[in-house]
Amino acid sequence: MSEKNYFISDLRQKMYDTCLSAGIPIISDDECCQLLAYLHLEGGCNEEITLRESIRSALFYAQKRLNIYGGERPNVELLPVFQKYASSCTRKEFDEDPPEWVLALEKKYQIKSYRSKK
Repeated sequence: MSEKNYFISDLRQKMYDTCLSAGIPIISDDECCQLLAYLHLEGGCNEEITLRESIRSALFYAQKRLNIYGGERPNVELLPVFQKYASSCTRKEFDEDPPEWVLALEKKYQIKSYRSKK
């Protein structure tokens, strides 16, 4: 990673952490749940999700907002929203005709899903 990209990456992560500490929702509750549902559905098939800094920082932020860590109690208010997005499509539906929220996330974070790489 170049020095410029590292600086931008570090700045983005600090911005997310600062907003989280201050209680400022820089990413909406819905989008946080969508990000984690997307990771749940696509993450194991798509290396780009773990390598692209923009979505990786957003995923860490979403994970903190929903308090999803091993052994921790998740955010009870946001858990049903996450479950709604995670169950909104099966793997087959995700591959054939993804929901609009999936396409919007892919466009926003400039990622290509596994199905578009076939």
